[in-house]
Amino acid sequence: MKRADMRGVAILALLGAAAAIPGFTQDEELPVVTEALPAEGDPAAPEPAELWVNGNAAYEAGDFGRAVALYGEMREMGVDNGHLHYNLGNAYLRAGELGRSIASYRRSLRLLPRDEDASANLTFARRSARDEIAPPEPPVLLRTVLFWHYSLAPVEVLRSAVLVGLGFWIVLALRLYRPASEVLRWSAVCLLGVGLALAGSLVAHAAFSSPVAVVLPPEIDLHAAAGEGSIVRFQLHAGTEVRVIEERPEWVRIELPEGERGWSMREYLELVE
Repeated sequence: MKRADMRGVAILALLGAAAAIPGFTQDEELPVVTEALPAEGDPAAPEPAELWVNGNAAYEAGDFGRAVALYGEMREMGVDNGHLHYNLGNAYLRAGELGRSIASYRRSLRLLPRDEDASANLTFARRSARDEIAPPEPPVLLRTVLFWHYSLAPVEVLRSAVLVGLGFWIVLALRLYRPASEVLRWSAVCLLGVGLALAGSLVAHAAFSSPVAVVLPPEIDLHAAAGEGSIVRFQLHAGTEVRVIEERPEWVRIELPEGERGWSMREYLELVE
């Protein structure tokens, strides 16, 4: 089980220790609110922390549907946190919603790319998928050349780029006073190289990445065209992850690793950036 974030005895007492769930770990860290909260002064609007505690309590009590609803309310309030998506994935999986659990674990790993629990639970959930189709992954060359990009969260890459850029300009400013310093000269060169690498990783990721769709119902038909009356080419089953190549208001076109393509109604898929 993952340790709770050390935020003081008061928070630990509030959250309590979660019971171990065979095959899963339920995260207890208090999520960070990144967007708008309910309007102040509304006594009927629960706070995200309250929803978090109640969601964990419902999960531990085996009421996974209620846990999903409470975690979902947090998302609707603007909470976008890797720990929340992780717990939501656990609750979805226990509630029998394989597709949504896989989508939630993917979101968790995007924000917490080094989280071993989220990675292990995603692997566990994928074993339950009926279709033996490899999940979409970035090209091997891209993952090799930009290896650091996929071990850092997007916000970590962005912050690193900002800090390196700031350090570069500070070094240049210092060189105005000590132009003969070899230490400052090579520091500027190294910082410039790291900054260009980080900027390049952001550009490459934006250029080569594409949304992933996860199948939600037990079985769906993939059509030759965007319309229910078109020919059905093949079927996919809950939990299958596929690459999205085109989106329309009500339809999504996907592609399998072998190159086979088909259209599905958007409501049957959950898209993950």
